[in-house]
This record gives sequence, structure tokens and C-alpha cells, in this order.
Amino acid sequence: MKVEKIDFVTFFVKDLDKAVKFFSELFESEFIEPYPTAVDTKETLDSLCINLAAPLTQDGPSAKIMTTKGEGLFSVGFKVSNIDKAVDELESRGVRLVGREKIGSAEYAVFHPKDTFGVMLSVIEYKDKDAATAFTSRA
Repeated sequence: MKVEKIDFVTFFVKDLDKAVKFFSELFESEFIEPYPTAVDTKETLDSLCINLAAPLTQDGPSAKIMTTKGEGLFSVGFKVSNIDKAVDELESRGVRLVGREKIGSAEYAVFHPKDTFGVMLSVIEYKDKDAATAFTSRA
């Protein structure tokens, strides 16, 4: 599987405000305004593509993950030039696909962390070159 670059790194945190303060001071970067996601998290991203995610609700699926796994590195996204080939490669190695979706001109595939040493892996293909720039320049 040909990886072009690491697209993002997500840390799962209990206190989003505290994490934003820590990482923005440490890396001298700014985070965008936090936003709710469809997977029960509130997230924010900086220009380095550090993504911070916190449970949106106290009893939702992300809160349950936080209870069992705690804070820390949660997922890493890899930019690929051909998502179909990347998905085929990972599945041929026994890595279970959790989900696949398109957001704008980007297509994502997410894989189960039990098959990837405890870290959820995503592969992302940007169908148009401007989409990748728009995503990373949001912060």
C-alpha cells in the first residue's frame, strides 16, 4: 500500500479545552472552533493536522470507549492515492473494515483497532487536489 503522507493524528481526551490549551501552547498552533461529529464526539483540528476528540455525551459510544481505553492516541489517517487498492491490501491482511464514507471529494475507510495494534487506522483519498488543501488549511 503506497502511503503519501500522514493526514491526521487523533488524540482522544477527556477535557477538550485543557487539551487544546496544552497542544496549542506546546506546538504554537491554533485549533479551529470545536464541532460535533456523527460519531458522538466533539472535535477540533490544528494546522499540523492534530485532531483532538472528546466524548460529546456522557453515555454515548465515545464515552464508553473513554471508560475502557482512557485518553491517548486514538487514530491515525493516511493519505493514499488509491483507496480501493489500500482497502484491498488491508483486508487481504485480515484487517477488518469498520466503515467507508465520502465527505465532499474525500473518501475515507476506517479499520478496526483490534487488528492494528490498538490504534484505529484510516485511509483517505482526496479525489481533487484542492480538497486536501482545504481540509488541512481549515485550522
